[in-house]
Amino acid sequence: MMGVVVPTGTAMRAQHSVEPLGQKERQTEHHDQPIVIVGGGVSGIWSALTLKELGYTNVTILERELRVGGKASAFEYDGQKYPLGAVGTPLALEEASFTESQLLEKPGKFAARLLGKTGRRLRLLNANNLVLGKQWPQPFPTPELTAQTPVHDWQRAFGASGKPERFYAHQLDFSAAPELASAQPLSQLVPRWGRPQTAWPLVYVSAHGYGVAEASDAPPFYYWARFAQKSTNAGAKGPMAARPVLGHGPIGPKGPALRGWDTTSLFERKLREAGVHVRGGVTVTSIRRDEAGVTVATAEGGAARYDGGKLVLAIDLKAALPILGADASDDERDLFSRIRHQPYYTVASFMRLPWLATNSVYYLGDHQAGAAADAGRATAGCPTILLKPQRRSNLTVSWAYGGDGIGPAQMEACLRSTVERLGGTFGGVLFVRPWRDYFPHVSGDDLRANYHRRLDALQGRRRTYMVGELFNLPLVSECVDWARYLIRRHFAPGASASSAAPTAVQRSPSLAAV
Repeated sequence: MMGVVVPTGTAMRAQHSVEPLGQKERQTEHHDQPIVIVGGGVSGIWSALTLKELGYTNVTILERELRVGGKASAFEYDGQKYPLGAVGTPLALEEASFTESQLLEKPGKFAARLLGKTGRRLRLLNANNLVLGKQWPQPFPTPELTAQTPVHDWQRAFGASGKPERFYAHQLDFSAAPELASAQPLSQLVPRWGRPQTAWPLVYVSAHGYGVAEASDAPPFYYWARFAQKSTNAGAKGPMAARPVLGHGPIGPKGPALRGWDTTSLFERKLREAGVHVRGGVTVTSIRRDEAGVTVATAEGGAARYDGGKLVLAIDLKAALPILGADASDDERDLFSRIRHQPYYTVASFMRLPWLATNSVYYLGDHQAGAAADAGRATAGCPTILLKPQRRSNLTVSWAYGGDGIGPAQMEACLRSTVERLGGTFGGVLFVRPWRDYFPHVSGDDLRANYHRRLDALQGRRRTYMVGELFNLPLVSECVDWARYLIRRHFAPGASASSAAPTAVQRSPSLAAV
């Protein structure tokens, strides 16, 4: 792998004039200030794109991998593209959010997106497939797919009647809503969204790396409630709830209903068209911030000085601590060190199953839950999802939990036995990709102490801004939402340091009521 060395010298230095400037010239100089974004995942990408929309001209992304995309990136095998990590919907990436182009709220806008350039590259996925025991896939129970209570939750949380950011964690007062910080959410979730092994959307929530409801490391209730709301089948309301003559479930969206595999190329094209400077293959080793700017050193050699510049951290904040080193403030060390993760893996393997259809998502209900110390041991490293993205290949992508004593060997063994138990043929593993910083979250005690408000209060201090999954949810659309929200809040015309604090702290009635 060939690294890219970040240049040093005056190329990164802002030019200063000694003559008085007019308003337009002052604004131009302000927009010329260098902004360095560490991390080229979805959050870093949309931070850069939003900065360019606001008129900033000197924006650089530093990415450790050779290509951008992070967890939402794609990989190529035998000339075909496959999803690597997060289930992203490129339709949502045209703007900030599902809430801006959601089918039920703004059908005209949704249709325009679907018929546009990005929409034509999407694929319709059949996500209504539950595998239990040795049976062939069955649809999720129709009463669960068409239940109105979860849909009402979804509408309250993500409908057009309020701003999407009203449910961001830093806007809530968890000390006044302790039930949201409960560390054992299963008893509250089951009556509303069904059992983990058989119910939609709870099985979907668990399957996508957000924890196992019966494991001791299950996240606090706030995360589960938000995930369940976000993954609810919103198509179960109105005309989309109609069932086809030969079908079992509603016509409407079922989870990640729309998907495009070539996400990495999409991201690269957007950045190129926006004029964002991207440096791939760069491992940042240290960051120093002072009153005059930011200095970034890399393993490839050299240190770039961004005079008058600002820093956007778009990487896992716990992983950022060694990079910041002695430069980290006491607050940064305290808050970043409290972050927890779910060890999650992408497994690419070859298999044949008599019922394995292309562009269908299969949830393995037997592997969705179990009582254990952590998600890896609760599931024994078994596959939670199967997805065959291409017709011309038996390459199948699956996802599994890891952890102490659970790694690639256990995952391959269980995947093989699962395929054979289901009457198929297993052809071996192509690769196992770990995501050791998957699903950053904090404990119930930290939520009750309003962790996210404390973290958000650091935005803008020492020239540093933070984006990423921790502030919202580990979903592609949510990361895009937060990045655009944060950048606009601090970098749009008229923004100031005072904009860092939320305007109000509220208790969410739609969350507290579940």
